[in-house]
Amino acid sequence: MRIAFITDLHIDTADKKPQGVDVRQNFLNALASLAELQPSCLVIGGDICNTVGDRSIYTWVKQELDKLPFPSYVIAGNHDDSALLADVFKRQNHLHSNELYYALPLEGRPTLFLDTSKGVLSPEQWSWLQEYMAALRDNNVLIFMHHPPLPADVTYMDTHYPFRQSEEFLELVKELPCHVTVVCGHYHVEKVVQRGNLLVLLTPSTFIQMKHDPADMVIDNHCVGIREINLTTHGTNSTVHYL
Repeated sequence: MRIAFITDLHIDTADKKPQGVDVRQNFLNALASLAELQPSCLVIGGDICNTVGDRSIYTWVKQELDKLPFPSYVIAGNHDDSALLADVFKRQNHLHSNELYYALPLEGRPTLFLDTSKGVLSPEQWSWLQEYMAALRDNNVLIFMHHPPLPADVTYMDTHYPFRQSEEFLELVKELPCHVTVVCGHYHVEKVVQRGNLLVLLTPSTFIQMKHDPADMVIDNHCVGIREINLTTHGTNSTVHYL
């Protein structure tokens, strides 16, 4: 099974180009490129909106996604509004106390979609995750979430905007006999981090990419990145494509 993952769209109203970037056209270009990739589905990894959740932006994005010949799934980022997102994308049944999280089998592969829009999981979502991970402990698990679940040596983001339950997440995963693959965004970089049985695939943005080392936010480039994830009987492999 081939999955396409794009993240950190940072789309604004039609009259605005954040930092001079035509983020809407970047998004449309990314969608157009999927014709060659031919994925089974597309996952949008959060930060759909540039600053705060906006119904008109979500509606425009959904209209474009509805044109695709395969299904798409969304998760929330720290610039999103989970309740609005669930309403526009018709996922109200997956909204739990204003958190949008759910589980789906993708061609039989257990897959979890988390809501880290607040930088942490609520106690309710955390309990849900623990229960699912315990139930799936004999299966390799695929997780989509906006934040990387552990520090990734991207100095500015690790310092200012990390996932604040990294130690708990690592403790949960390391006790499992299975492999856990997390696909995420948020850091605007391409990077792979491995910690024991946990593989984390940080995915570049369709907006801007950041340098890894500076203590302040420094733009590296304006390439549009798309991650391809292939689920096979022998495991998971992944490639990033730049437009």
